[in-house]
Amino acid sequence: MSDKTNDEKLRILQERLAQIKQKQDTAASKNQQKETIKVINSDDKNPKAIKKTLNLSSLKKSAIIGLIACFIFYGYTNFNALFSNFLSEKNIEESSPNQVEYKLNLEGNNVAIIRSFEDENSAKALVNDLKVKGFKADYFFLPSKSNSPKEVYQVFIGPYENEYETSQWIQNIDRKVSILNLSKGRISKEMKSNKLIKKEKAEQEKKENDIKQKEQLKIKKEAKEKAKQENIAKEKAEQEKLANDNKQKEQIKFQEEEKEQEKFKLQKQELENEKNQLKKDREQLKKQERSLLTERIQLKSKIIIKYTYDFQTTKEDEGVLIIKNNANYPVIKQNYAKITSQGGIEKIKEKAEYDLNRHGENIDGIYFEKNGTIVPIYDGKITEVSL
Repeated sequence: MSDKTNDEKLRILQERLAQIKQKQDTAASKNQQKETIKVINSDDKNPKAIKKTLNLSSLKKSAIIGLIACFIFYGYTNFNALFSNFLSEKNIEESSPNQVEYKLNLEGNNVAIIRSFEDENSAKALVNDLKVKGFKADYFFLPSKSNSPKEVYQVFIGPYENEYETSQWIQNIDRKVSILNLSKGRISKEMKSNKLIKKEKAEQEKKENDIKQKEQLKIKKEAKEKAKQENIAKEKAEQEKLANDNKQKEQIKFQEEEKEQEKFKLQKQELENEKNQLKKDREQLKKQERSLLTERIQLKSKIIIKYTYDFQTTKEDEGVLIIKNNANYPVIKQNYAKITSQGGIEKIKEKAEYDLNRHGENIDGIYFEKNGTIVPIYDGKITEVSL
């Protein structure tokens, strides 16, 4: 019926009208024959009365047929519009190329499809979770239960006897679901829980409030920008004045710095002269010391030997101990690693000083007397030894 055009429907209606008229004509003809026979039988001598009776019956029949035709035409005209709308909606539903046809062998009026998964294990997990919460739930592989080739597993709750019962259970689902009419095998509508609707409404109101706030902020920002622009001219004049003042201050400061630099140069030169003088004095003292030591060596004089201890780090946790003396004996050096594990630098120096002060040391054939011993001044060629 959905494929019929308006012309075809009109033709069918006309045929139906003709059939009704034919039946009425047949019935009227029979009635007329009866009335004619009755009239003739009652008064065979009055042909005018017979003719008058026949004429009244014809008029009555024509009037009835006209009223019926008008009623049918009016009903058809209004019904056609309603029928066209019904067919249009039905055609939209039936002719949709994306409409999925379901074939589920379940007892009930409808089910609510909750989610779709590409993985069957995910569908099973959701079904188990729904059952724990008290739902009637299951899943199916879409291509095996519909005309859709999409390979997904759809989880549903139900079946339920009517949409009211379905909607009551959907109130506990926080997502939009599709209602599947089992008898038609099609999705009849989509439904949301009241909680979800309120949530979405709240989110929408929040978005609208955010938009209003942004508009208000925009207005405030524009007002602020306007005030800022008004202050720019004022600040610019003040900045120009400050710039001139700063320029003058910079010139004064530059002149003062030049004076300070000249003063610094003079002080630096004086310090350099003092440094050179100290260097000369130090060299002179070293010469005198060497000369005195040479004289003592020549005279084979003796001296009370004293040691000094110095520790120099070479890299992390490593270094060298340097022991010097005043009797011209060679410098003693000893390398150390893992300084921390040996107690640190001061501990190493204390131990070396203790050993040398208590017993003395014989290093590379040279005997170093303990600290405070009177020894002859060393006149050998060795200048450095290692422990």
